[in-house]
Amino acid sequence: MHSDGEILMLTVFQLPLIWRIATFSTVALLIGFGTNASNQERLDMKTIEGSVWYRERMLLPENANVRVSLEDVARMDVPAEIIATIEFKPKGAPPFTFALKFDPNRIHDKGRYALRARIESNGRLLFTSTEHIPAFENGNKPVEIKVSRVGDTHVDPGGSASAPNASLTDTYWKLTELKGQPVIIGAGQREPHLILNAEGNRAHGFAGCNRFSGAYKLDKRQIEFEKMASTRMACIEGMEQEQQFFNALSKTLKFFITGETLIFFGPEGERILCFQAVHLE
Repeated sequence: MHSDGEILMLTVFQLPLIWRIATFSTVALLIGFGTNASNQERLDMKTIEGSVWYRERMLLPENANVRVSLEDVARMDVPAEIIATIEFKPKGAPPFTFALKFDPNRIHDKGRYALRARIESNGRLLFTSTEHIPAFENGNKPVEIKVSRVGDTHVDPGGSASAPNASLTDTYWKLTELKGQPVIIGAGQREPHLILNAEGNRAHGFAGCNRFSGAYKLDKRQIEFEKMASTRMACIEGMEQEQQFFNALSKTLKFFITGETLIFFGPEGERILCFQAVHLE
C-alpha cells in the first residue's frame, strides 16, 4: 500500500504499462496535430514566380536590395494594400529571379492585384517599376517586371546608351496612372493631361472635368505646384478622380523621366502620378 504522498510522487514511468502507452500516445497525437497544422498552412501558400530586370548595362552596389510586392490596388482613395513582400540581395546582372509566396485566402473577387518592384541601396531608391503589372493574368508563366532607373544613378561607361528622355517642359503629358491605378477618360472623352511651359514656369491641363492652371517651381529633380486654379464645372463622372489628381499634384515633391514616361513622387517617396509623353508640334 502507498500513502497519498507516495502516490502523488509517482512518475509517468512508474505508472502501469497501459497508462504509459495512453499518455505517450496522447502527447504524440498533440505534437503531430500541431505539425500537421503548420504543414497545412505552408501547403496552402501559393507562389508567384518571376524576374526583375532593367535595360542599363550596369552592376548594382553590393548592398543593394530587390523588393517585390503583391498589392491590392482596387481602391483609388487609399494606399494600396500590401498582400505579400519578398526582399533579397541580387547576384550578378539582371534578370533577378524571385518566388513570392502569398496567402490565397487574402485574394478576393473585388480586389485588383498588381506586382511592384524596387531596387534600393542604403535607403536610396535606384530603380522602380513604372507600369501596371497584373499579378494573375499570366497563368502559371513567370512574370517579368521591368524597372526604370531613378535619379543620377551611375551607369557603366561601357554600357549602351539609353533612349533619350522626353523633355519635362513643353510636352503634352497624358495622365496614365493615379496612385497605382489606370486613369479613366474624362468628360467629353478628353484625357486628363498636364503641360509644363518652360516660359514663365506655368502649368496647365485638363483634370477630367475641369481645366486648370497655375505655377510650378523646379530645382533639379524637385518640383512643386502652387497657386493652382480650375474652372468649376460639375460632371456626372470623373469628379472623384479629378479631386485625387489635384490632391496628388499638391503633394508632388520630386519627379523623374525615363524615356517617354514621367513619374511624380510624394513626400514619402511614393509614386503618386504617372504620365506618358505626347510631343507637341
